[in-house]
Amino acid sequence: MTLGLLPNFVNTSALRYFYEVARYGSFRLAAEKIRIAASAISRQIQLLEEELGFKLFSRGRSGLTLTPAGEALLYRVKKAMNELAIGRSEIDALHGSHRGTVRIGINETVAREFFAAFLAGFRQEHPNIRFEITVANSDQLEEILLRGEIDILIGYAVRIRSGLQQIAAFNLTPCITVRKNHPLARKKSVRIPDFVGEDMVMPSEGSTLRQALNSIFSRLSVRPPSTLSTDSFEFMANLVVHKFGIGFQLRLTPGPDPIRSELVYVPIRDQDIPSTTLACCISEEGTPSAAVSVCLQALRNALERWFRDGRC
Repeated sequence: MTLGLLPNFVNTSALRYFYEVARYGSFRLAAEKIRIAASAISRQIQLLEEELGFKLFSRGRSGLTLTPAGEALLYRVKKAMNELAIGRSEIDALHGSHRGTVRIGINETVAREFFAAFLAGFRQEHPNIRFEITVANSDQLEEILLRGEIDILIGYAVRIRSGLQQIAAFNLTPCITVRKNHPLARKKSVRIPDFVGEDMVMPSEGSTLRQALNSIFSRLSVRPPSTLSTDSFEFMANLVVHKFGIGFQLRLTPGPDPIRSELVYVPIRDQDIPSTTLACCISEEGTPSAAVSVCLQALRNALERWFRDGRC
């Protein structure tokens, strides 16, 4: 009898090929990433399907999609690969070195203002740790973390929900975004009536900040002359630079933009805008490797310094 590396599986190498095809959604892309002929990958998955007695992929006009059997197998294979990564990291740690890959999901603004500088310093101390970085909005990152496709999430207004473990959180200040030569840029803070007559670039309808602003505008019986909305705070800031109106941000540090010299963030004083945080989260199951644990501790310390220095 052939003995597989995993219980009840004869062809364990096919599990790796299955994982890569599911990850990239294509035999060709998986073949390019792992440098194995696409025909060989296809044959191994066919043998795996015969062994299991179920099809793992459906092939349609839109490409490959996982069948219910494929979804179930992928969930377990991901867990197995995470455990193997832990074992490898623990063995590496015995030699006094941290190796492995850390997968981080982060908002665009945090990536621009914080993470690039953090990464430069961290890699000097830990040159053997590799990074895969996903930039997206917080809703998308929450789902990606819950699917096990990233290890650490850093984002604005992350919801506390089942499956997520919050490691650190920092209060954010709602602000308007204006050009530095705008009259409101000279104020220490503003109230909603101060800018209701301005052209505005609004947050997208589904966002917490947009809902709060809509409620306040309704209470004041005003309708802002807004013709633009976006779910990207980075794009919003660019629109403000190009004089489309004032924008809105949730900021760790109000004041001048640290990179765009044309912009200033002025705090909004209104108790009806709910407080929110910048949060660092991982899965409820914990960190999958020593490399992730080392990075997580360094990230938490760096975020605390960023928050403290920005508030001074």
